[in-house]
Amino acid sequence: MNSEILNAVDKATGWMQYDGVEGVAQGKKDDKTCITVLVSCPPSELATKIPATFEGFPVVFEEVGLLSAQ
Repeated sequence: MNSEILNAVDKATGWMQYDGVEGVAQGKKDDKTCITVLVSCPPSELATKIPATFEGFPVVFEEVGLLSAQ
């Protein structure tokens, strides 16, 4: 399953085109593998653009604020 999540995350990086999406990564929620979307806006603003599940994995939003290189 490791390659399946990596492929799903790779495809999901396309969501970074949406304002408010700062990153996409493999994550864990309730001890299950998921796709974590790092956002700098309320997740409800992206609900119509990003699905609740993708490639068989749940999608979890994590509000992190605006990320910038240091």
